[in-house]
Amino acid sequence: MTRRHGEVTSAAGLNPLGHVAWGYRDRSEFLTRAAEYIADGLARNQRVLYACDASAAALRNELDEMGFGDAVRAGQIAVTPVAEHYRFVPGTDVVDADATIADGVAAMNYVVGAGCSGCRAVVDGAVLVRTPEQRAAFTRLEYLVDEKMAVLPFAALCAYNLTLLGDAAKELICLHPFVNAGAVGFRIYAEQGIDFALAGELDAAGHEAFTTALQRIWPLAAGDEIVIDARALDFVTHPQLCALDRLAAADGRHVVLRTDRRMVARLAELLELTNVWVEAADLADAG
Repeated sequence: MTRRHGEVTSAAGLNPLGHVAWGYRDRSEFLTRAAEYIADGLARNQRVLYACDASAAALRNELDEMGFGDAVRAGQIAVTPVAEHYRFVPGTDVVDADATIADGVAAMNYVVGAGCSGCRAVVDGAVLVRTPEQRAAFTRLEYLVDEKMAVLPFAALCAYNLTLLGDAAKELICLHPFVNAGAVGFRIYAEQGIDFALAGELDAAGHEAFTTALQRIWPLAAGDEIVIDARALDFVTHPQLCALDRLAAADGRHVVLRTDRRMVARLAELLELTNVWVEAADLADAG
Protein backbone atom coordinates (compact mmCIF):
# COMPACT_ATOMS: atom_id res chain seq x y z
CA MET A 1 0.00 0.00 0.00
CA THR A 2 1.31 3.45 -0.94
CA ARG A 3 2.03 5.62 2.07
CA ARG A 4 0.12 8.83 2.66
CA HIS A 5 2.22 11.93 2.04
CA GLY A 6 1.99 15.63 1.30
CA GLU A 7 2.25 19.18 2.58
CA VAL A 8 0.19 19.89 5.69
CA THR A 9 -0.88 22.95 7.66
CA SER A 10 -1.59 21.01 10.85
CA ALA A 11 -0.07 18.06 12.68
CA ALA A 12 -3.53 16.74 13.51
CA GLY A 13 -5.24 13.96 11.58
CA LEU A 14 -2.11 12.13 10.42
CA ASN A 15 -3.51 8.94 11.92
CA PRO A 16 -2.94 6.23 12.74
CA LEU A 17 0.70 7.05 12.01
CA GLY A 18 2.50 9.80 10.20
CA HIS A 19 6.16 10.78 9.94
CA VAL A 20 6.11 14.56 9.63
CA ALA A 21 8.80 17.25 9.65
CA TRP A 22 7.95 20.74 10.85
CA GLY A 23 10.18 23.71 10.25
CA TYR A 24 9.34 26.55 12.62
CA ARG A 25 10.59 29.96 13.70
CA ASP A 26 8.10 30.72 16.46
CA ARG A 27 8.24 28.41 19.48
CA SER A 28 4.51 28.89 20.03
CA GLU A 29 3.89 27.40 16.58
CA PHE A 30 5.90 24.33 17.50
CA LEU A 31 3.97 23.91 20.75
CA THR A 32 0.65 24.13 18.89
CA ARG A 33 1.66 21.44 16.41
CA ALA A 34 3.17 19.27 19.14
CA ALA A 35 -0.10 19.45 21.09
CA GLU A 36 -2.09 18.37 18.02
CA TYR A 37 0.21 15.45 17.38
CA ILE A 38 0.30 14.33 21.01
CA ALA A 39 -3.50 14.51 21.34
CA ASP A 40 -3.93 12.24 18.31
CA GLY A 41 -1.50 9.72 19.74
CA LEU A 42 -3.17 9.59 23.14
CA ALA A 43 -6.59 9.18 21.50
CA ARG A 44 -5.24 6.09 19.73
CA ASN A 45 -3.67 4.54 22.82
CA GLN A 46 -0.14 5.24 21.64
CA ARG A 47 2.77 5.85 23.99
CA VAL A 48 4.22 9.30 23.36
CA LEU A 49 7.80 10.53 23.77
CA TYR A 50 8.49 14.26 24.13
CA ALA A 51 12.15 15.24 23.61
CA CYS A 52 13.42 18.81 23.32
CA ASP A 53 16.44 20.89 24.27
CA ALA A 54 15.47 21.45 27.91
CA SER A 55 15.59 19.68 31.25
CA ALA A 56 13.09 16.94 32.05
CA ALA A 57 11.46 19.22 34.62
CA ALA A 58 11.06 22.03 32.09
CA LEU A 59 9.57 19.62 29.56
CA ARG A 60 7.07 18.32 32.10
CA ASN A 61 6.04 21.88 32.87
CA GLU A 62 5.63 22.59 29.15
CA LEU A 63 3.39 19.56 28.72
CA ASP A 64 1.38 20.55 31.78
CA GLU A 65 0.76 23.98 30.22
CA MET A 66 -0.41 22.22 27.05
CA GLY A 67 -2.94 20.27 29.11
CA PHE A 68 -1.14 16.93 29.21
CA GLY A 69 -0.07 16.88 32.85
CA ASP A 70 -2.31 13.94 33.73
CA ALA A 71 -0.97 11.91 30.80
CA VAL A 72 2.61 12.56 31.92
CA ARG A 73 1.83 11.49 35.47
CA ALA A 74 0.06 8.38 34.19
CA GLY A 75 3.10 7.38 32.14
CA GLN A 76 1.37 7.82 28.79
CA ILE A 77 3.90 10.49 27.86
CA ALA A 78 7.60 10.10 28.56
CA VAL A 79 9.88 13.13 28.63
CA THR A 80 13.61 13.33 28.05
CA PRO A 81 16.17 16.00 27.18
CA VAL A 82 16.84 15.55 23.47
CA ALA A 83 20.56 14.89 23.97
CA GLU A 84 19.63 11.90 26.14
CA HIS A 85 17.21 10.50 23.59
CA TYR A 86 19.89 9.60 21.03
CA ARG A 87 22.95 7.38 21.04
CA PHE A 88 26.16 9.02 19.85
CA VAL A 89 29.38 7.87 18.25
CA PRO A 90 31.68 7.53 21.27
CA GLY A 91 33.58 10.70 22.07
CA THR A 92 31.57 12.86 19.64
CA ASP A 93 28.33 14.82 19.34
CA VAL A 94 27.42 12.90 16.17
CA VAL A 95 24.38 10.65 16.34
CA ASP A 96 24.89 6.90 15.97
CA ALA A 97 21.94 6.14 13.69
CA ASP A 98 22.00 2.35 13.93
CA ALA A 99 22.26 2.24 17.72
CA THR A 100 19.54 4.87 18.11
CA ILE A 101 17.17 2.99 15.83
CA ALA A 102 17.83 -0.29 17.64
CA ASP A 103 16.89 1.42 20.91
CA GLY A 104 13.76 2.86 19.33
CA VAL A 105 12.56 -0.46 17.95
CA ALA A 106 13.17 -2.14 21.31
CA ALA A 107 11.15 0.58 23.05
CA MET A 108 8.35 0.23 20.51
CA ASN A 109 8.20 -3.52 21.00
CA TYR A 110 8.04 -3.00 24.76
CA VAL A 111 5.12 -0.55 24.68
CA VAL A 112 3.20 -2.66 22.16
CA GLY A 113 3.76 -5.69 24.38
CA ALA A 114 2.38 -3.67 27.28
CA GLY A 115 -0.89 -3.08 25.43
CA CYS A 116 -0.36 0.16 23.50
CA SER A 117 -1.29 0.32 19.82
CA GLY A 118 2.08 1.86 18.97
CA CYS A 119 4.25 4.81 19.81
CA ARG A 120 4.99 8.25 18.49
CA ALA A 121 7.58 10.88 19.31
CA VAL A 122 7.71 14.65 19.23
CA VAL A 123 11.37 15.56 18.89
CA ASP A 124 13.03 18.95 18.46
CA GLY A 125 16.60 18.01 17.60
CA ALA A 126 17.93 21.12 15.88
CA VAL A 127 20.72 21.54 18.44
CA LEU A 128 22.12 18.19 17.30
CA VAL A 129 22.40 19.05 13.58
CA ARG A 130 24.29 22.33 13.49
CA THR A 131 27.36 21.00 11.61
CA PRO A 132 27.57 19.20 8.25
CA GLU A 133 28.96 16.09 9.97
CA GLN A 134 26.06 16.03 12.39
CA ARG A 135 23.54 16.51 9.57
CA ALA A 136 25.10 13.73 7.51
CA ALA A 137 24.63 11.30 10.40
CA PHE A 138 21.15 12.59 11.12
CA THR A 139 20.20 12.20 7.46
CA ARG A 140 21.05 8.52 7.75
CA LEU A 141 18.97 8.32 10.91
CA GLU A 142 15.95 10.06 9.38
CA TYR A 143 15.90 7.83 6.34
CA LEU A 144 16.52 4.55 8.16
CA VAL A 145 13.89 5.34 10.78
CA ASP A 146 11.44 6.29 8.02
CA GLU A 147 11.95 2.80 6.58
CA LYS A 148 10.93 1.38 9.96
CA MET A 149 7.93 3.68 10.13
CA ALA A 150 6.72 2.39 6.77
CA VAL A 151 6.12 -1.05 8.31
CA LEU A 152 5.98 -0.66 12.12
CA PRO A 153 3.52 1.10 14.48
CA PHE A 154 5.94 3.93 15.10
CA ALA A 155 5.81 7.59 14.00
CA ALA A 156 7.27 10.98 14.82
CA LEU A 157 6.94 14.70 14.46
CA CYS A 158 10.48 15.95 13.83
CA ALA A 159 10.76 19.67 14.52
CA TYR A 160 13.54 21.86 13.12
CA ASN A 161 14.22 25.39 14.32
CA LEU A 162 14.70 27.44 11.15
CA THR A 163 16.13 30.40 13.05
CA LEU A 164 18.94 28.15 14.26
CA LEU A 165 19.51 26.12 11.10
CA GLY A 166 18.46 28.32 8.18
CA ASP A 167 18.32 26.64 4.76
CA ALA A 168 20.35 23.67 6.07
CA ALA A 169 17.14 22.44 7.71
CA LYS A 170 15.82 21.54 4.25
CA GLU A 171 18.41 18.74 4.03
CA LEU A 172 16.53 16.95 6.83
CA ILE A 173 12.97 18.19 6.45
CA CYS A 174 12.83 16.77 2.92
CA LEU A 175 13.32 13.22 4.28
CA HIS A 176 9.72 12.87 5.47
CA PRO A 177 6.50 11.87 3.70
CA PHE A 178 4.74 14.81 5.40
CA VAL A 179 6.17 18.33 5.71
CA ASN A 180 4.62 21.61 6.74
CA ALA A 181 3.58 23.84 3.88
CA GLY A 182 6.39 26.06 2.63
CA ALA A 183 9.19 24.29 4.46
CA VAL A 184 10.64 22.53 1.41
CA GLY A 185 9.29 21.90 -2.07
CA PHE A 186 10.04 18.19 -2.40
CA ARG A 187 10.10 15.04 -0.30
CA ILE A 188 12.21 11.85 -0.35
CA TYR A 189 10.81 9.03 1.76
CA ALA A 190 10.73 5.26 2.15
CA GLU A 191 8.22 3.11 0.31
CA GLN A 192 7.87 -0.65 0.51
CA GLY A 193 9.22 -2.65 -2.42
CA ILE A 194 11.39 0.13 -3.87
CA ASP A 195 14.43 2.13 -2.86
CA PHE A 196 12.60 5.39 -2.20
CA ALA A 197 9.81 7.69 -3.34
CA LEU A 198 10.13 11.24 -4.61
CA ALA A 199 7.28 13.75 -4.43
CA GLY A 200 6.50 17.45 -4.75
CA GLU A 201 8.31 19.98 -6.92
CA LEU A 202 12.04 20.03 -7.60
CA ASP A 203 13.42 23.33 -8.85
CA ALA A 204 16.38 25.64 -8.30
CA ALA A 205 15.22 26.53 -4.78
CA GLY A 206 15.50 22.92 -3.67
CA HIS A 207 18.47 21.83 -5.74
CA GLU A 208 21.16 22.08 -3.06
CA ALA A 209 19.06 20.30 -0.45
CA PHE A 210 18.09 17.62 -2.98
CA THR A 211 21.63 16.82 -4.09
CA THR A 212 22.93 16.85 -0.52
CA ALA A 213 20.19 14.57 0.80
CA LEU A 214 20.45 12.28 -2.22
CA GLN A 215 24.20 11.83 -1.84
CA ARG A 216 23.76 10.99 1.84
CA ILE A 217 21.04 8.36 1.43
CA TRP A 218 22.47 6.87 -1.77
CA PRO A 219 24.74 4.38 0.04
CA LEU A 220 21.71 3.02 1.92
CA ALA A 221 20.24 1.56 -1.27
CA ALA A 222 21.42 -1.95 -2.16
CA GLY A 223 22.04 -3.43 -5.58
CA ASP A 224 23.03 -2.09 -8.98
CA GLU A 225 19.53 -0.85 -9.83
CA ILE A 226 17.90 1.92 -7.80
CA VAL A 227 14.12 2.13 -8.16
CA ILE A 228 12.52 5.52 -7.49
CA ASP A 229 8.76 6.00 -7.48
CA ALA A 230 8.40 9.54 -8.85
CA ARG A 231 4.70 9.40 -9.69
CA ALA A 232 4.05 12.08 -7.07
CA LEU A 233 6.82 14.30 -8.43
CA ASP A 234 4.81 17.07 -10.05
CA PHE A 235 7.68 19.13 -11.43
CA VAL A 236 11.42 18.81 -11.96
CA THR A 237 14.05 20.77 -13.87
CA HIS A 238 17.01 19.40 -15.74
CA PRO A 239 19.78 20.05 -13.13
CA GLN A 240 18.15 17.60 -10.69
CA LEU A 241 17.80 14.84 -13.28
CA CYS A 242 21.38 15.42 -14.41
CA ALA A 243 22.60 15.27 -10.81
CA LEU A 244 20.80 11.96 -10.35
CA ASP A 245 22.33 10.64 -13.58
CA ARG A 246 25.87 11.70 -12.59
CA LEU A 247 25.54 10.12 -9.16
CA ALA A 248 24.37 6.83 -10.65
CA ALA A 249 27.12 6.84 -13.28
CA ALA A 250 29.84 7.58 -10.73
CA ASP A 251 28.66 4.61 -8.68
CA GLY A 252 28.20 2.24 -11.63
CA ARG A 253 24.46 1.95 -11.02
CA HIS A 254 21.29 2.53 -12.98
CA VAL A 255 18.16 4.31 -11.79
CA VAL A 256 14.65 3.27 -12.77
CA LEU A 257 12.51 6.39 -12.47
CA ARG A 258 8.82 5.52 -12.38
CA THR A 259 6.59 8.40 -13.45
CA ASP A 260 3.15 9.11 -14.86
CA ARG A 261 4.04 12.70 -15.65
CA ARG A 262 4.59 13.36 -19.35
CA MET A 263 6.79 16.36 -18.63
CA VAL A 264 9.18 14.35 -16.46
CA ALA A 265 9.42 11.53 -19.00
CA ARG A 266 9.93 13.94 -21.90
CA LEU A 267 12.60 15.94 -20.08
CA ALA A 268 14.54 12.78 -19.24
CA GLU A 269 14.36 11.75 -22.89
CA LEU A 270 15.61 15.12 -24.15
CA LEU A 271 18.55 15.08 -21.75
CA GLU A 272 19.72 11.72 -23.12
CA LEU A 273 20.58 10.48 -19.65
CA THR A 274 22.89 7.48 -19.59
CA ASN A 275 22.16 5.96 -16.19
CA VAL A 276 18.55 7.00 -15.54
CA TRP A 277 15.85 4.96 -17.26
CA VAL A 278 12.29 6.24 -17.26
CA GLU A 279 9.55 3.70 -16.65
CA ALA A 280 6.50 5.59 -17.86
CA ALA A 281 2.90 4.39 -17.64
CA ASP A 282 -0.47 6.14 -17.94
CA LEU A 283 1.20 9.42 -18.71
CA ALA A 284 -0.82 12.46 -17.71
CA ASP A 285 -1.02 15.38 -20.11
CA ALA A 286 -0.90 17.90 -17.30
CA GLY A 287 2.56 18.58 -15.89
